[in-house]
Amino acid sequence: MSQPATTRTQDDTRSELLIQVCRKCGTVLAPLVATCSRCLSSQLEDIASTGAGEIVSSRVVHREVDGRNGELVPFTIAIVALDDGPWVYSWVVGSVSRCTSEPMRVRYVPGVTAERLPVFRVCSAHCGVRTRSVAA
Repeated sequence: MSQPATTRTQDDTRSELLIQVCRKCGTVLAPLVATCSRCLSSQLEDIASTGAGEIVSSRVVHREVDGRNGELVPFTIAIVALDDGPWVYSWVVGSVSRCTSEPMRVRYVPGVTAERLPVFRVCSAHCGVRTRSVAA
């Protein structure tokens, strides 16, 4: 019989976004994973992320919010490619433009999570360090 998967939780009060590095092979991983995707080791260590990245994909979803009497409110969910390497699912605060050829830069909002996902804020093209190249 297989053992149930464990779920890790991110501490909402931290001032930095924690990602993970595998102690066995050095692969940098997204937060909240239980094993390394490269070598399957569970020897993972939390490290601080720069908190900066680019939106890879996003979608506006309309959801009910407590205290709004059933009114649907738009929220943006996105996949963010962190400058550190891993991609993370997240919520995004701010206007996400779909009509631009430039990557949309975002920065982690410390101390805020929504449904276990980190929250990022849209920022200028110069926020953080861009380490990924964008295909033309």
